[in-house]
Amino acid sequence: MLKTPRARDAPLLPEASPPVALLLAALLMPVVFLGSGCAADPPGGSSASSAPPEAEAPRIRAVTLDAVDRPPDSTLRAVARLGATHLALVSFGFQRGPQATRIQMHTGGDGEDGWYSETDAGIRALARRADSLGMGLVLKPHLWVGREGGSRLDIAFEREQDWKAWQQQYRRFLLHYARLAEAVEADLLVIGTELAGTTSARPGFWRKLIADVRAAYAGKLTYAANWHEEYESVPFWDALDYVGVQGYFPLAEQEEPATRALRDGWQPHRRALRRVSARAGKPIFFTELGYRNARSAAAEPWRWPEEHHAPAPRLQARLYEAFFAEVWPRPWIAGAAVWKWPVARERRHATGFMPRGPAAEAIRRGFEAPPPADELLPRRRGRRGKRAGHAAPCASAWTAPEPGGPAGRV
Repeated sequence: MLKTPRARDAPLLPEASPPVALLLAALLMPVVFLGSGCAADPPGGSSASSAPPEAEAPRIRAVTLDAVDRPPDSTLRAVARLGATHLALVSFGFQRGPQATRIQMHTGGDGEDGWYSETDAGIRALARRADSLGMGLVLKPHLWVGREGGSRLDIAFEREQDWKAWQQQYRRFLLHYARLAEAVEADLLVIGTELAGTTSARPGFWRKLIADVRAAYAGKLTYAANWHEEYESVPFWDALDYVGVQGYFPLAEQEEPATRALRDGWQPHRRALRRVSARAGKPIFFTELGYRNARSAAAEPWRWPEEHHAPAPRLQARLYEAFFAEVWPRPWIAGAAVWKWPVARERRHATGFMPRGPAAEAIRRGFEAPPPADELLPRRRGRRGKRAGHAAPCASAWTAPEPGGPAGRV
C-alpha cells in the first residue's frame, strides 16, 4: 500500500550535483503523486487504500427466521422462494443489566422452555431442513439485557474483577455457539451484537476470543456493530472476515418519502461504509437489514412496531428498493440478513418488520437480480457441499406474519 511520505519518513538521499538531483527527483515524483492520489486519510490520521476489497462470490442472501415452535415446511419454502441462500438464526444469552456479570444460557436442554429457533435442537433441525432446500446457515448469538433495564450497548464495568467475570461468562457463551456452528456447518458465525462498551474498552479480550473461536469453528466470522458510530471504530475488524453492520440507517425525515429521496439518503452512509471497508481491508456484511411497515420507517428504521401507527406497505417496499439500487451492487458488499421472518402464529403487529406483499417482492427482485461482474465466475460450494449461491424459484405475492423489532422478540 502506497502512502504519501511524511517529512520524517522521507528517504535520506546522498548529496548530488544538480543534474543528478533533478534526475532523482524526476524518478521519485510519480511515486509521491501516486501515493497522494490513490490513498485517503481516514479519521484518525492513518492512511488506507481508497479501494475497498471485493467480496468473495457468491454473496450471502440471508433471511432471519424467528419461531417459537417448529415452523411448518411452508415457512421455509417461502423463505427459499424469496431468493435466500441462507437462514439466519438468533440465539440468546440473558443478562439482568448492563453491569451484571452473569450470562444465563437457554439452550433448550434439561427440560428448559425455549424459543424453538434459539434452542440447540431447533438450530440443528433447522440447519438440516434449510440444507434440504439449498440454503446454508448464519448463526448470530445475542445478549438480551433486561429486568434491570439498560442496553447491551452500555455493558461496561469500573472494576477489573467485574470485567474478568463478564469476559469469562461471555467466552463460555460464545464458544458454546462456535462449537454448535461447527457441528451444523454454518457458513457464518456472528461473534457479538452491539456490545460497543466492550469492543472499545477491551479489544485485547475480543482478539483472544476470536482466536479461540477460530480454533473451534472453521467458517467465516463477523461482529454485528451498531450503525450509529460503533461500526466506524471497532478496533479488531482486521481479525474477522467481514465488517458487520446493523443496517438501520435513517434515510429521510419526512413520512412516505419518494424512492429518489431514499436513494439520496443512502449516499453519506454508503460513502462511510466504503471508507470503513477500505480501511479495514474487509467487505461489508449487513448483519441485520430491515424496515417496518410504517410511515416513519425511513426516519427511524430501528424503532420497534407500534400498534397505533398506520401501515405503509409501499414505503416498506421502496426502502428495500433503495437499498438494492444504491448499496447492493457495490462489489465490496458481502451480503445481508433481512430482518425478519416469523412463523404464522406469531403475527402480532400490522406495522412490524415482516416484509409483506410488495416489500417481499422487492427483496426477491433484489436477491435474484443479475449479479455484479464479480459473481459471474463459477460459484464455490458451501460447507455442506451445496451450491452456496443457489437461487430459489420465484415467489408469487403472499401475506406474511409479523415479527418483533430489531434484535428482539415481541
